[in-house]
Amino acid sequence: MNMPAALLWASAFLLAALTIIQAARLPLNAAYAGAANQGGQGMSVVTQNTGLGPPERPYEALWVLDGRGEMLFIYYVENANAGEKALLLRQAIPVTELFRVARGG
Repeated sequence: MNMPAALLWASAFLLAALTIIQAARLPLNAAYAGAANQGGQGMSVVTQNTGLGPPERPYEALWVLDGRGEMLFIYYVENANAGEKALLLRQAIPVTELFRVARGG
């Protein structure tokens, strides 16, 4: 094996080892359904961080799943930290459409 090929192999192994070491340090992203609530009328609700807003008070969205009407509604408060109190409908999606898109159709 010539010198450039040996250097490439050595750097590949070094990068692989560093990747494995760093991956072991990553925190687990556990998903808990403690914030979810299922009602007796076929409605389920859960809040989810949107990734927007300041880190200490991030904005959240309210996801409502209507099992009877097979619809998913997503609500949010646009300026939550500015004192805005209006809950706005961001999206309403038929669940059948979600599954169709997820299947690549």
